[in-house]
Amino acid sequence: MLQKRLLAILGVFALVFAACGTAATPSPSASESAAAPSESASAAASETPSGPPLAANQVLRWDLAGEPPTLDPNMAQDSTSIEIMRATQRPLTYFDKDLNVVPSLAASWDWSADSKTVTFHLVDAKYSNGDPIVAGDLVYSWKRLLDPRTAAPYAYIIGDVAGAGDLLALAGKDPAATDAEITAALGKLGVAAPDDKTFVVTLAHPATYFLDIAANWATGPVQEKWITQKNATEAANYVSSGPFILATWEHNSKIVLKPNPNWYGTKPILTEIDMTLLTDPAAAQAAFEAGEADEVFTPTDDIKRIKADPTLGPMVKEIPQLGIAYYGFNNKTGPLANKDCRMALAQSVDKDALLEVGWGGTGIVANSIIPPGMAGYQPDLGPKYDLAAAKTAFAACLSGLGLSDVSKFPKLKFGYNSGAGHETRVQFIADQWKKNLGVQTDLQGLEWATFLTKRHAGEFDVSRNAWGADYPNPRTFLNDLFYSTSGNNDEQYANKAYDALIDQAAAEVDPAKQTDLYNQAQTMLMADIPMIPLRWPSIIFEVQPYVNLTPTALDNNNYGDQLLELAYITQH
Repeated sequence: MLQKRLLAILGVFALVFAACGTAATPSPSASESAAAPSESASAAASETPSGPPLAANQVLRWDLAGEPPTLDPNMAQDSTSIEIMRATQRPLTYFDKDLNVVPSLAASWDWSADSKTVTFHLVDAKYSNGDPIVAGDLVYSWKRLLDPRTAAPYAYIIGDVAGAGDLLALAGKDPAATDAEITAALGKLGVAAPDDKTFVVTLAHPATYFLDIAANWATGPVQEKWITQKNATEAANYVSSGPFILATWEHNSKIVLKPNPNWYGTKPILTEIDMTLLTDPAAAQAAFEAGEADEVFTPTDDIKRIKADPTLGPMVKEIPQLGIAYYGFNNKTGPLANKDCRMALAQSVDKDALLEVGWGGTGIVANSIIPPGMAGYQPDLGPKYDLAAAKTAFAACLSGLGLSDVSKFPKLKFGYNSGAGHETRVQFIADQWKKNLGVQTDLQGLEWATFLTKRHAGEFDVSRNAWGADYPNPRTFLNDLFYSTSGNNDEQYANKAYDALIDQAAAEVDPAKQTDLYNQAQTMLMADIPMIPLRWPSIIFEVQPYVNLTPTALDNNNYGDQLLELAYITQH
């Protein structure tokens, strides 16, 4: 079993290092033009069915993990919302099935001689409402993303743009920045639209990964007249720039997507995607087995049974993901602001046992943050299961807090999103801490959107967390999760020396030197132990044999959800 997982991971190594090559130092003198989307579409179309004929009914049925907190492209940050973003919105660039950067809204791009200015040339494209997509919509979207008044969690994603640093600083200003300060800073942001088909971005420094950034949903075009209207993100008003439209959104029940008639890329074969909003993995599995769904995220507790089942076993699809499952500590307030306390908790969890109990033995135990298959992978930086060391660290923790014994140690608020299969893992870790250290926990299972809000506000001592790469570069983990001002730094981790290393790596154009800086940063991060890395995941799904999908290591909640425009159903 382990050997199969390692072979799969080795496949991802080849895949990702090839992808990283596409994001290497930009060629300063040549026009870096890739194939226009129409050419990419033709290539993709050649991969459509050559075997069994297409089914007359091209309706794909699967589950979405609960109600999306938002369908505003600039505001989406969670996996549920992102899955819809990938289907309905499309930015300047995108990733193909091998994670190469390919054209999307931008047909081509040119780099300046100093590698600090990139000019994107847009295709002729329309939104789902029939209006043309123009470069001014990108200027509006990027300014809105960085505007502190928007409070977009992914604002940091374009932090390399000239002037973005000032806006990110204003977002944390106390007392709050004035409208005049914000307007002045927005006026200096390095984005411009000299005409409707040209979008120019000036960077604060060279950024070898910037074309990966331009593939993020939050950086796509947003039409001002759409997003500023009342109920903009309801189905009746929703405006798409991607291959599908939001046809129906029955809150807490169902979302239906249909092809966007104005989509400029590969035309979807599917005529409809029906997404049932479920938070009960067992109910989703039952629906799949009853023939009411075409794909399901396999519940952890059922993995071994399903793999052994003569009918369900052949339907299992397992793909290694560029991601990390971890449980975060509150590094700012409470008892876990003490490093010895964090270390003790991290060293007292038997991760091998957790992998078997909590994830059915799938994936690989993680002792650092960067996953296999990515530059900067260092598998053994963080603390491992060591009870003697944990007890020594906990004694130092109690001493540092001025407590005489564990009975005086406060009960830890342990937050997680309920109804999504996390209960077994949360309970296992809570039991480990009680058994090994005598630490008590207050388990708080909450609805998804509420949990996200409270986690970001630092209302827990410990909280469930996980991250799937937004792009195949270590920055998506080291900067996006733990840089002090990142919108996804829910652990409230702040280390100026760490931030400085990330800043150095961002501006470094030599790949080897950049990787060395990332290695230094990750070593520092794991020494500070702001969280417990637990698992580098393999995701397991069951897919009906007549459903044809194109999987990638960036898939989110469903197998093939990165490239839904390539999906189709054959006769059965």
